[in-house]
Amino acid sequence: MPPKTTRKAKAGAILSGISRAGPGKVDIGSMVPQVTPSVTFEPILFQKDRQSGQERVDAEPTPSFTASSDIVGMYCHFCCEATQPGYRYQCIECGALMCEQTVQKSKGCIYLGSVENKDDFLCTVCFRTSDKKDQPLPYAYIGFGQRKKVKMAWPMAVVNLNLESMKDDYLATTVKIELENHYRMHPHNLFIQTLRMRGAAHLSESRKLSDGLKFMRSNVGRGFPPNTFIVVDTHSDEFTGMLQHTGGHTGGTNTTITEIIEAYLGTEFLKCMGEASDAARTDNSTFTTAKSTKPWCDLTSRARGGWRGLLLVSCGPAMRVSHHFESVLKLVKSNQFEVIVGFGGSGTLPSMVSHTVRSFVVDTGVFGRTDPWSAICHMLTSNHDVLDYTTAVVVYATAVNGCRQIECRQIAKDAPGLRAFGYEFRSCGKPGCNPVPADLRVFNQKERVRVRCLKCGWRSAWARTDKDNKHFKRVNALAAPQLFWHHFPPSADLQNFFVDLTERQNAIAAQSAQISRKRGGESKRKKTLQKFKNRQQDAEMLDLTGSHHSPAMDVDE
Repeated sequence: MPPKTTRKAKAGAILSGISRAGPGKVDIGSMVPQVTPSVTFEPILFQKDRQSGQERVDAEPTPSFTASSDIVGMYCHFCCEATQPGYRYQCIECGALMCEQTVQKSKGCIYLGSVENKDDFLCTVCFRTSDKKDQPLPYAYIGFGQRKKVKMAWPMAVVNLNLESMKDDYLATTVKIELENHYRMHPHNLFIQTLRMRGAAHLSESRKLSDGLKFMRSNVGRGFPPNTFIVVDTHSDEFTGMLQHTGGHTGGTNTTITEIIEAYLGTEFLKCMGEASDAARTDNSTFTTAKSTKPWCDLTSRARGGWRGLLLVSCGPAMRVSHHFESVLKLVKSNQFEVIVGFGGSGTLPSMVSHTVRSFVVDTGVFGRTDPWSAICHMLTSNHDVLDYTTAVVVYATAVNGCRQIECRQIAKDAPGLRAFGYEFRSCGKPGCNPVPADLRVFNQKERVRVRCLKCGWRSAWARTDKDNKHFKRVNALAAPQLFWHHFPPSADLQNFFVDLTERQNAIAAQSAQISRKRGGESKRKKTLQKFKNRQQDAEMLDLTGSHHSPAMDVDE
């Protein structure tokens, strides 16, 4: 074989700084003189867009809710991106806003320059449901999705109550970063403050909320009552369920959530929260479309503002122990909060529940999903990994026929072989048997589940997991069929679900067997009677043949 020759780079290439490692940006250093151009060149397309930008702004129809655009922003109702003046259109039928590209190949739901008639603009939903539904769209739609929620930078106040001995502020930091990202164009509408819970510090910490009082009162005066969310991150006692507010892992003191809220937030801040809620609920303003009809979504202060939520991040005893749960329930009954979200698992780490916490705050305060139950169901349906370790307990106020009622519900995840319907059953059907949760084993067979007691050998009847029953309802039968909710605290009937189910099925089986025996006895008697009748008829025929009444036939011999 000929000797292998090694090719070397040329000197000129080395001096010029040219590398053969791969394509990239060439750096030729100071060997070539750099000339700074005196004229800035701009593509012709961008020049035309900039020239027509002011014309678009002047010719833009005035939206029906332009008074609030400078305060809470105007976002597209389809992609939730901020709309630019001159590049947004409002549907005359439902009032939905749609954004247009500012330059070609940029973000936007409508292709740049494809809208011809701006005065009679119809969104994609209204156009496809009108008389022109069989006709092509009069503009090029390049977006995706449907109108489901409206983003607004509505004023929001968030207070994080963290135990000072906690290792880090992971939960408070993630919530702050998430909200600052959504409010980056309207930072004046966001107030976030972190308070440290430690011994004899509630007065000094509550003074940090003085700017929050000014923030809330100024926004209430402008007609935008802010939403308020309190995030509590601490430990709970294993036996009493009360929350720790001083000390570390040892030597701490515990108290109820009611006392912590009153001590650290202060009477003045709680009063201001109530004033914002009252201002929102008594608001009578209305928005109408260009055709004087009701828009597809409610953007008034009554629907978007004044909501108060408490997110309690601690171990499960804070919600499971009845003594402390009564104090949680009292906060909603006394109308200090509209919704409280807690967790019922044995251990709840901030890293596990941080996505759930910040998603609930964003969905409620930014995107206007102000129905607490639908918000938590939608959030857990899309991301239910947190329910592998814990359960979600929701306490909220709702209005039924004009009357305020309190609902307490728990959402859990059905885990085959571990938890039936997401609940830990402790009842055995054998009298005198008192098993611990580890003694009751769960067995699954396709869409059926049963429990068996390892202590006495009792087996329950099979229950269907693909259908709702008396106590357990599915959160979303299509998207998350493994999620179930039930009323909280669980009743005695719920705890005895498998025992009652087994007794009912055994009673039905005994009744069916009794009916079968009755039917079998009647059938046997009918067969015996029929045989007796047949024999009687045969005997009568024989008697009739032997008598002189029987017909005789003459035979010719």
